[in-house]
Amino acid sequence: MSGLLSNAISGLQASQIALRTAGNNISNANTVGYNRQEVNFSTRPEQQFGSAGFLGAGVNTESVKRVVNEFLNTQIRLDATNFNQLDKYNQNIGKVDKLFSDSSTGLIGSLQSFFASLQNGASDPSSSPARQLIITQSESLTLRYNTLYDRLEETAKGVDGEISTVMGQITSLAKSVANLNQSIAEKNASGSGGQPNDLLDQRDEALRKLSELASVQLVQQDGGDVNVFIGNGEPLVVGPNVSSFSVRNGGKIYLNTNTVSSDISDSVTGGQLGGLLKFKKDVLQPSLNELGRIAIVMSDTFNKVQTQGLDANGNYGQAMFTDINEKNITYTRIAHGNNAQPDDRVLSLTIEDSSAISIEDYKFDIAAGTNNYSIKRVSDNSVVSQGILSGGFPQDIKFDGLKLTLESGSFQGGDTFTLQPTRNGARDIHSLLKSPDQLAFASPIRTGKSGANTGNGAVSAGEVLSLYDANNKLLPAYSNSGKLSPPVIVRFTSETTYEVLDNTDPAHPKPLVPAMSEQTFYPNRENSIFTTDKGETRIIGSGARLGLPTGRLPVTLNTALAAQANGYPAEQYTFSMQDKTTGLVNTQVMVTGNNASAAQTAASLNSIKGVSAHAYTTATITDVNIDPLGFASPLQLSLNGENLLRYNGPNLDTSVPDPNYTTPTDPYAGETNFNNYVRDQINSNANLKALGIRAESGSNPITGRPELRLVASSGVNLDVRFTAADTSINNISVNDGTGNPNVRLSGVDATATAAVEQSAITIGGKIDITLADGVTLSTSPSTSQLLGDSTLPGFAQSSYLGYQVKISGQPKAGDVFTIDFNKDSKNDNRNALAMTALETNSTMDNKSMSFSQGYGRLVEEVGTKSNLSKINTEASRSLLEQTKTMRDGISSVNMDEEAANLIQFQQLYTANARVITVAKDLFDALLRSMG
Repeated sequence: MSGLLSNAISGLQASQIALRTAGNNISNANTVGYNRQEVNFSTRPEQQFGSAGFLGAGVNTESVKRVVNEFLNTQIRLDATNFNQLDKYNQNIGKVDKLFSDSSTGLIGSLQSFFASLQNGASDPSSSPARQLIITQSESLTLRYNTLYDRLEETAKGVDGEISTVMGQITSLAKSVANLNQSIAEKNASGSGGQPNDLLDQRDEALRKLSELASVQLVQQDGGDVNVFIGNGEPLVVGPNVSSFSVRNGGKIYLNTNTVSSDISDSVTGGQLGGLLKFKKDVLQPSLNELGRIAIVMSDTFNKVQTQGLDANGNYGQAMFTDINEKNITYTRIAHGNNAQPDDRVLSLTIEDSSAISIEDYKFDIAAGTNNYSIKRVSDNSVVSQGILSGGFPQDIKFDGLKLTLESGSFQGGDTFTLQPTRNGARDIHSLLKSPDQLAFASPIRTGKSGANTGNGAVSAGEVLSLYDANNKLLPAYSNSGKLSPPVIVRFTSETTYEVLDNTDPAHPKPLVPAMSEQTFYPNRENSIFTTDKGETRIIGSGARLGLPTGRLPVTLNTALAAQANGYPAEQYTFSMQDKTTGLVNTQVMVTGNNASAAQTAASLNSIKGVSAHAYTTATITDVNIDPLGFASPLQLSLNGENLLRYNGPNLDTSVPDPNYTTPTDPYAGETNFNNYVRDQINSNANLKALGIRAESGSNPITGRPELRLVASSGVNLDVRFTAADTSINNISVNDGTGNPNVRLSGVDATATAAVEQSAITIGGKIDITLADGVTLSTSPSTSQLLGDSTLPGFAQSSYLGYQVKISGQPKAGDVFTIDFNKDSKNDNRNALAMTALETNSTMDNKSMSFSQGYGRLVEEVGTKSNLSKINTEASRSLLEQTKTMRDGISSVNMDEEAANLIQFQQLYTANARVITVAKDLFDALLRSMG
């Protein structure tokens, strides 16, 4: 009987537990995080009854366990992490997308209105209403910049607030996990053998909620604890211990344990926190930087154009927008880290080339325990500059169009600073002009040409490049109000050469400083006359007549003199080139050839990068003294091997004296005619023309005496030879064309017997050397016979004038073009047109795009990211729902199933109770039978 009763009681107990479990499932059907539980049964060990064999002993209730699929739980956490990151990112980027793309809130409408007003003003530069509209639109445009910045800053503050909230929620959930770890460990340690299902459900739910906030990694311990790690494996929960969050160093997120504090800003991903950080890093910060860059480039370019023009009152224009390098602004571009005391470091960041700046932020770090510094881009951690701190102030560090200046303070190893060149650009831009008359629509340069020009050369209207030199000092050309200092003329010395002269005294133009002599002109092509390189310098050669004798040369009794040397020595030139990016200096050494012509030396110099050499040779023939009756052989004048006197041609007929040389009323008439004759002979000689040699006949500007000027624009030597019959009557003087003492070439002494005798002179040329920005030259010996003293401050002079003109067509020798101040500028709109051109000019990103294109790219990038985010968010939502459905199919409470279980377990309970009743009845019957 006992076996029957024992079986029934075990079944009754099992049914009761099963009923209670089903009831608990039903009660918690809507409890978040609850996992359906089920009872696990097993048979008791059977008992042997003699020959009858083994009989069952009832049922044991092994456990009540949760129905959980750990793979699906892990997948739900992953899907929840991905969805919440995308969802939070999508919510925020949608706001920025709408802000930029909406015509009522974005920048493009204000830009279009501003440039439309500029075009209207340029069409009628004297109209005050048109000018006033520009002032109004510029104020509206800068206000739009400021408003967009404010909205983005508000968004940034909102995001920072959300980040703080999420970090608080993560901390709270982490504490819950730690507490549950402890409670579960205590339950497990009680030795009951079962699992605390409800506590496990609560911990799983806390972990699921935690995964919605950030991506976490879980590690199950043998004791039942779950350790939680975040970022790159930083511990968030270890057993009952919980790490804390802190925000410092300009928004960096740190995870703090009892012993270590780790920067996890760049390693936290997933969940709402990952979505907020990704939005901040990938959208918000680049948007602020790009908007700021557009504002900075616009301010800088407009200010340059505005300040190099003339306003309605004939004065140079004032800045139109805020100076991008205003001192206070340069300080706000630097965020100081948590550096050691004293907090006395003073740094400024100026923008040297707005077209070269990017939207990057930079980290300026000084290595611990050293004076070594590095500047790295934040986006990819690449080094853009590195070096050693000099210890002296100020110290400038240049990179990517920027200049970081360490002004003062106790800089030391371990210091760190964040450089943000463009972040606040849209905040700092303001319109400065208040009066329509302040708009500088006119150009200060006016060009013209002489009415006596015979060629068809045309000169451009002139373009102002800058008012300032490479050191940001006002250029001499603009130093005197209301005038160009000096006014200049471009005078053509031949159809292919020209010189630029200082025209301060129009009656006596003089060489420009530094000189521009014998410059090459290419006919029927647009030729830029001046340099656009602010750092360019020029060295004017002084090497003519070196080593040549003075006074009267002796007659050589040879039939013909051999080629002569020009007397130029061999010298060593050392060029130093500084790399603008790295600051490194390279050198290149060149040695000139002994007695080399200027053309040969210039050809060698032109092979050096950053060096341009221009050679030319000049000579002057004066004091012609020839017996007018002595035009007969051996009288001859030759130039570079070409005889110039033709005895069977006009004016030199040996049978009839030339009457032009005997005019009694003018003592120089014969000399002038001789010079004119020789000039024509030279200029018509094809061989001399091929060498770039030409001649000009005229009078000396000081003495008034006739002279024949020889020029070799190629820089070849000029070899002048004179043959005559009598030294007392026939002689000429030759010099190098710079006023040096004459060399007298004489005829033959009366006692000479040779058939042909000559006296000759060879004249070497000059070399003008142009050095690009960053290139310098030193010579050995330091006082070069070809170039002058290389140690003097004025050895290399700046050749940058700050303006440009272009000449095209085919000018003729003697044609003159003028460049002067624009005194009547009321209706001039050239500078206004330059302003309107900024709408489409490539002024940003290394001159690859315009303002409008830059903003359009910003709108496009944010819009593309926003659209992609919407698609990804919906896809992620769908995946999460699918995983939840799969998980619910296994772990959630099914009411139909539980109702069936109730009926089943109720029937089992009733049946077991009936067995007990039967056992009781049998026992009672047994007792009665024994009585």
